[in-house]
Amino acid sequence: MRKKAKPVVLRTEEAIRRLETIMPRLKENMESALKIEATLEVGNEIVGRMTDREFPGASAYNIIKRSLTFDLALHLARLFDARPIKRPNRDTGKMVYVGRHPNRRDEASIPLLIRLLRQKRCQKILKDRARNWNPVRDDWMSARFEADCAGAIDKAIAGYSKVFKGELGRSGLSALKEMRDTYIAHSSVKDRDRDIQYRHLFRLVDDARDIVEAASIAIVGHDLSLDRLEMDAREEAEEFWERALLGTSREGDMPAEDAAQ
Repeated sequence: MRKKAKPVVLRTEEAIRRLETIMPRLKENMESALKIEATLEVGNEIVGRMTDREFPGASAYNIIKRSLTFDLALHLARLFDARPIKRPNRDTGKMVYVGRHPNRRDEASIPLLIRLLRQKRCQKILKDRARNWNPVRDDWMSARFEADCAGAIDKAIAGYSKVFKGELGRSGLSALKEMRDTYIAHSSVKDRDRDIQYRHLFRLVDDARDIVEAASIAIVGHDLSLDRLEMDAREEAEEFWERALLGTSREGDMPAEDAAQ
């Protein structure tokens, strides 16, 4: 007779520690994904406006584009890794986790972070801590900080639910997982059922950005200002691709002798 599996219990202190450990790693992956997305998006936009796309070095541009796409998919695969999935046990019919129990996993991923954020015990501690975000406070400010934390938790959880909705939601995650399993993590001899598209990648980046930004406020009380990072990354990308693809430069960046002519 098979031994009954021991329950995998995660103490509250450990659950909070994991949230604090996961957060900076998600931030790092998210910032890289946003910069890659901006570089890809701007390059595609500029090439799309070009009347002659058979320019010298076009093949090199395609290699760069494919490499960036691969890198973006890799960062997204990390962000959405280790999604807890339950299926009925063949013998008992009871719903059990596929693979390792989430409490035994050590990946820094959005699904594992959201699983902890959904737990009332974690929410209570985070909201209690939020009351002390500002050492110079009164009861009104403490209540306001607690409400801000609660709202950020709700936003992160709702953002994760949104990932699975709409035309590009669940299909994008499925295509990403297939790409990870057959091309990124392994070099499979099997043909992929579907190829991931830019619109899948960009939708997942936007969803991940909203989740990570809200989670950062809830866990560490810090606004990551990812919208500003996106704007800066896009501006850098525009300057690079304009020089690389169009051979132009902005007036403020031109040498003084050239600008005077």
